[in-house]
Amino acid sequence: MVRIFPPVLSTAIAICKPKSTHTHRATMAEVLVSASTGAMGSLLRKLGAMLTDEYKLLKNVREDIKFLKDELEVMCAFLLKMSDVEEPEEPTKLRVTAVREMSYKIEDNIDKFMVLVEHESSSSEAHGLTKLMDKCKNLLPDIKTRRKIAKEVKDIKKEIKDVSDRFLRYKIDESSTSVPAKDRVDPRLRAVYKDAAELVGIDGPKDELVRWLNEEEGQSLKFVSIVGSGGLGKTTLANQIRLNLGATFDCGAFVSISRKPDMKAILRSILSQITKKDHAYSNLDDIRLIMDKIREFLQDSRYFIIIDDIWELGTWETLKCAFVKNTLGSRIIITTRIVDVAKSCSPSSDDLVYEMKPLSEADSKKLFFKRIFGCEESCPDSLKEAANDILKKCRGLPLAINAISSLLATTRETKEEWDQVRHSIRSSKAKSDIIETMNYILSLSYFDLPHHLRSCLLYLALFPEDEMIERQRLVRRWISEGFIHGENGQDLMELGEEYFHQLVNRSLIQPDDIGYDGKAEYCRVHDTILDFLIDKSSQENMCTVLKKQCKPNGIVRRLSLKGNEDEEIVEQLDLSHARSISAFGDIKLLPSLGRSKCLRVLDLQHCDQLKNHHIKDIERRLYQLRYLDISFTEITELPRQIGELLYLETLVTSFRLSELPESTTRLLGLTRLFVHPCCKLPDGLRNLINLQELDCVDALQWKLVEELGKLTNLRKLRIRLDTDGIEGDKLEQSKEKLVSSLCKLDKCGLRSLSIDYKVGKKDGEEPFLPALGCIQEVCVYGKDISRISRWLASLPNLHTLSFIGRKIEQQDIEMVGLIPNLIELSLCFREDAGRLIISREGFQQLQSFNLSGTGVGLLMFEPGAMPRLNELGLYNFNERSAAVDFDFGIQRLSSLARLTVSIYCIGWTAAEVKASEDAFKSMAEANPSRPILKMTRLNPQYMLREEQIDMAGSARTQAVKS
Repeated sequence: MVRIFPPVLSTAIAICKPKSTHTHRATMAEVLVSASTGAMGSLLRKLGAMLTDEYKLLKNVREDIKFLKDELEVMCAFLLKMSDVEEPEEPTKLRVTAVREMSYKIEDNIDKFMVLVEHESSSSEAHGLTKLMDKCKNLLPDIKTRRKIAKEVKDIKKEIKDVSDRFLRYKIDESSTSVPAKDRVDPRLRAVYKDAAELVGIDGPKDELVRWLNEEEGQSLKFVSIVGSGGLGKTTLANQIRLNLGATFDCGAFVSISRKPDMKAILRSILSQITKKDHAYSNLDDIRLIMDKIREFLQDSRYFIIIDDIWELGTWETLKCAFVKNTLGSRIIITTRIVDVAKSCSPSSDDLVYEMKPLSEADSKKLFFKRIFGCEESCPDSLKEAANDILKKCRGLPLAINAISSLLATTRETKEEWDQVRHSIRSSKAKSDIIETMNYILSLSYFDLPHHLRSCLLYLALFPEDEMIERQRLVRRWISEGFIHGENGQDLMELGEEYFHQLVNRSLIQPDDIGYDGKAEYCRVHDTILDFLIDKSSQENMCTVLKKQCKPNGIVRRLSLKGNEDEEIVEQLDLSHARSISAFGDIKLLPSLGRSKCLRVLDLQHCDQLKNHHIKDIERRLYQLRYLDISFTEITELPRQIGELLYLETLVTSFRLSELPESTTRLLGLTRLFVHPCCKLPDGLRNLINLQELDCVDALQWKLVEELGKLTNLRKLRIRLDTDGIEGDKLEQSKEKLVSSLCKLDKCGLRSLSIDYKVGKKDGEEPFLPALGCIQEVCVYGKDISRISRWLASLPNLHTLSFIGRKIEQQDIEMVGLIPNLIELSLCFREDAGRLIISREGFQQLQSFNLSGTGVGLLMFEPGAMPRLNELGLYNFNERSAAVDFDFGIQRLSSLARLTVSIYCIGWTAAEVKASEDAFKSMAEANPSRPILKMTRLNPQYMLREEQIDMAGSARTQAVKS
């Protein structure tokens, strides 16, 4: 499939494979813009594109660009090499910074004259496809422009030589680029030798795992994988289990794995420990021979082995070859930070994957105050507020609690120091070895990441503490920043979501709102990790987070504004090199965007104080802008000439936006457009030939209904269907054209069609859409669902269905149950329809079922119903007739893993609420799969009190007497 882009866009996205060093060939291919290499990756691609015959460059300019490209490839290889050096020498740091910053500067200059080329070649206001193709054939037509570029290239060439010569003068030896290793003791040893009396919150997990390990169901080898982020106490837990059980085994070993493990040394250590011969095998150098000796010794032994902190599956695959599967009840514990590794190490149904949980609030307090004052009661009142805030930051992470309490123990009466720490650990003036240890443990996870994931992780430093970060929003921003590069037409959104889940898998970000498929819709960053990321991104000059009354040092590349900054400092910021601006919360003032010509991302989501004037100049200045999000702001109109933003890829508008400007149809690079269904769309939307995602439009709009079929690159589409207000022939014509357009898109590769279907008020009105294979999601609004239930049952790939209306009846449930691939079902209705019975005949693929509204209590699952249901949610439960004695048959749901219940307490007595909660507990406990039960009370403050019950009873008695 060939796509036509404006010249400035074709330069940016051209796939040109630059020459590379053998060492970094694979890494170079995956890096565009990164924390490690700056803009070097994307810069090399642009220089490669400029050397093609497509560009009519002056001869000497072509030679200079070839020189630039060759020099920068070597520099890129240097940056990649240095990115894996954890403690570089100071001169090396300076060189890395100089080369990285130079890459940004050069790319900014190239982008600048590419914009100049685009405007030089635009001699009229015509923007049709023919005009665009003519411009692509005649790049750089103006001799004056070519000479200007020649001078720019000469200046860049001189700067590269100056940077190289400067460091040659000081004879920096690249073979010696790191500080000599400190005599740092592996911090995991502290967990091994920690006194049990010092530990808090370990007994519950320890006892649970000891019970499981002691189960005598067969005497086969059992594996336990303990998984969790660095600092949760995995090593401590494993060692406590060893101390508790070790005496009952014939032999054992405890080995810790580094990121780059020495397999011979690890195997020799295991052999020495199980044989209790410390130095007997120190000269063994053949891995196979060492393994044979281990296997020979373990063959007739009941053994207990701990493999601590495995980083990759390959390490485990090698180690497990040494372990014999005897029938003596042997046990192996593996700890890891990576979920996939944990699952692979414990693959059998007889094995266990144990996920470490943070400490409870009570245990967190106990650990924190014990270290500083001995107990909570000894803490001065003046420090308690700060202490509570600090504990919130720690969020139950033992590593953070130990580190901060150790730090504060030396300044325990200094309120100033406590106040500094409560805002940020980094702001603390005191030094602490355990703080260094904490940072070291976090850095192990960071340096274990491939380069592209490091950049994606550091980017999270821009978001505030406790921010719920939407997955798709984050991925779209990564794409616009140039962090994601797919090969051979790979879908960048899919690749970015894979990056997101890899960070979750490595326990570096905390998943939230996890769906039936195990994927998180949101994430957040633990405050301790966020502090580390802010510090690291500052060192790399990747992100700038403003502090109160403090100007940023150096060039601002990516700016985060959180609403508490000094307004004078914000107004004076130099953002001439800024690539992204992110605003959060109560922002009333944005820095001047007039000089931000390098800006790629402008994200103002949820800044409800911002109005039209804050973005009035973007179309004249922000020529490099790729991402604009004004959702949930007070912005009601976009600048008239927004079509000048030829790079713009993602546009997320406000629900207050009443219409899109006409020039929007000139945004030929636009791939994702998000609008409100009530937003009026301009004629010519068909020009957006590269649009891949469109959400959410009123599909029966007269202007849109025909043009929709021209957007043949659409892969994801959300539409609203509302026939009310459209009469007669016009409605019939709109329906006919919409069917034609959607059928065409379905044939052209539309992967996902989501429909918000408002069932019309006209009696007898039937669905007019065919059973298209691309229809995956339908949300029905209306009085009932009966008129379209047969159509829904005919949709072969419908996987998500929601109904919000007045009532649903038994025959509707039975019809919906026939939808062949339905995975997620949500029902919300206001009227009782009697008891709804879920039989075994339908819902064979359903994994998630959520029910809310009046009549939630009138539900019954028959034996064999919903065999694959993983999660069940019952919301606003208020069926008083079932409050004391009811049985839904939840125990019959054979695959249920999670049960969520919210009880609507208004008008209920405390006894009724308690009886309902007990009933749900009983049903969950009776289910063989033992689902996790989560219960909440809605409006508990409005439960009836005893005096209200007595008064109501007296009133009734009085009424009867009278």
